Amino acid sequence: MKTARLLIGLLLVCAFAPSAWAQKKTTLGVFLPTSLADGQERFQFAEKLAAQLGTSLGDTVAAKSFGRYEDFSKAISDGSLDFAVVDGWAAVQLGSKATPVAFAALSGDTAQRWAVISYGKGAVKDLSGKRLAIAKGAGPSDPKFVSNVIFAGDLDAQKHFKLVSVPNVESALKMLEAKGAEAALVPLSHAPKDAKVLYRSAKVPGAVLVTLHGEDLEESLPKLGAVAPFSAFVKMQSKDFEDFRKLVQQGPPRRQPVIVDSPTLRVDTDALVTSGELNPVLPNFTTAMDVSDEQPDD
Repeated sequence: MKTARLLIGLLLVCAFAPSAWAQKKTTLGVFLPTSLADGQERFQFAEKLAAQLGTSLGDTVAAKSFGRYEDFSKAISDGSLDFAVVDGWAAVQLGSKATPVAFAALSGDTAQRWAVISYGKGAVKDLSGKRLAIAKGAGPSDPKFVSNVIFAGDLDAQKHFKLVSVPNVESALKMLEAKGAEAALVPLSHAPKDAKVLYRSAKVPGAVLVTLHGEDLEESLPKLGAVAPFSAFVKMQSKDFEDFRKLVQQGPPRRQPVIVDSPTLRVDTDALVTSGELNPVLPNFTTAMDVSDEQPDD
C-alpha cells in the first residue's frame, strides 16, 4: 500500500515538474506601427533584433511582433515580454510599465517629423470637421499626442477634426486613398509623393527600446549594432524621455507675450553745445512793409 502511494506521488511530481522547473524564456516584443510602414519589415526586424539581443545577453531570446496596440498592451500586462521596441508616442502611453533605455536611430536620426497629408487642396484650417486618420494607441492619449506634440498646443485636434483610429500607417494611407478620410497623420518619410503635405511638425522621438521587468541592459547595449532598418541604438538619459512624456500629457508651456522695445529717442546735442554759433533769423521787413495796391476809402 505504501509502495502504491509512493508511486502515485512520484507520478504527480513528474507530471508537474516540467511546468515548475521550466526556465522562463526571454521574449522581445516589437510594436512599430508608425516607424515601419510594412508588416513584413516589422516581423523581420523583430527576428533579427531578438537574435542579436540573445547574442549580447548570452541567452535565447524569442521575438513577437504586434500589429495592434491592444495585443501589445495585453502582453505587457500578462508579463510575457521582457524587452520591447516601441514607437515613442506609444511608449509614453505605457506609463510606469516600461523603462526607456535607448532610442533606435533611423539613418542616424533618433527623431522624425510628422505630416498631415491629403489628396485635396486647401490647408489644415480647411479640414475643420473633416476626418483625420491616425494610428491607434491607448484611446484617450491619442488626441493629446496630436494636439500637444504634433501641433505644439496651437490646435485642439479633437475639436478641429473627426479623428479616425486605424491600426498603423498602411491603414491610414489606404483609408486616405479610398477617401475614407480627408487627411492622414503619418511620419513625413511615409508620405506618398503624389499626396499634398499640409503641415509638418517639429521633430518627434522615434522608436524606443524599453525594459519591462527592470532587466539591466547597460553591458549589452553597446554590443547591439545596426539592425536593419535601424542604424544604431543610442543610450538615452531618463530626463530626455520624461520631457517628452510631459509634453504629451500636459502640453507645451504657455507662451510668454512678446514685448517690443520702443525705439530710443536720440537728441542731437551738437546744436545745444554750439548754440553760440547760431545766427538769429529775422523776418523779411521789406516784404512786411510793402504798400498794398488797394487804397482805403476816405
